[in-house]
Amino acid sequence: MEKFFYLLSNSNQVQFLLMAIPRLLVATILCGIIGMEREHVNRPAGVRTHVLVGVSAALIMITSEYLFSYYEELTNMDPARMGAQIISGIGFLGAGTIIKDGLNVRGLTTAASLWAVACIGIASGAGFYSGALLATIAIYLTLEVLKKYMMKRSYYKIILIQVVNLDDVLEQVRYELEKSHIYINHIEVFTSKENVYKEIKLHVSVSSGKAMLDTAMRNIREMDSVLSIDVE
Repeated sequence: MEKFFYLLSNSNQVQFLLMAIPRLLVATILCGIIGMEREHVNRPAGVRTHVLVGVSAALIMITSEYLFSYYEELTNMDPARMGAQIISGIGFLGAGTIIKDGLNVRGLTTAASLWAVACIGIASGAGFYSGALLATIAIYLTLEVLKKYMMKRSYYKIILIQVVNLDDVLEQVRYELEKSHIYINHIEVFTSKENVYKEIKLHVSVSSGKAMLDTAMRNIREMDSVLSIDVE
């Protein structure tokens, strides 16, 4: 306890303590806003994870600045060096939110949002409040408003495809659909009782017109392994 009060009596310690409080608070609020949006849509990384990442990044920047100030007369230090490691180090956490389910990949947006809040934390920790705030607004609009806009432009269909050889056709089907701005949300595969063919059930988002959907269906129907194709 005596050591704690001794540290507080040091003017340099008090200066950095007073500086750290608003920076950590700003990082908590801004990163919490992004985390709330992710938690609202039931993503694996929610408010707590985003706040932890952002506040930790802010603390690292504050610590970098403190060390630079503390040792500036003894050695040459780069106050941005520790912050630079956050960008590469946050990758392992983002990778944990990415799930591969067959040909579907989920969690990329949440991984990107974790990387983004780390950047917000760095800006907050460096005292660049305006940049952190503007970035938060831009990220939130991208996650929430832009998503709703894209959903309004899209409509959903179920495509049923019967194939002889599953491995030969899946990648070709994905390519044909994406070429026509039709994106796969979920894939289900069923095997016929006689094991003669497999049926692929694709839940897709269509962002293009009916003509492009018809073109994609026609190109898929002409594939060698495809027995039939239908749209619900």
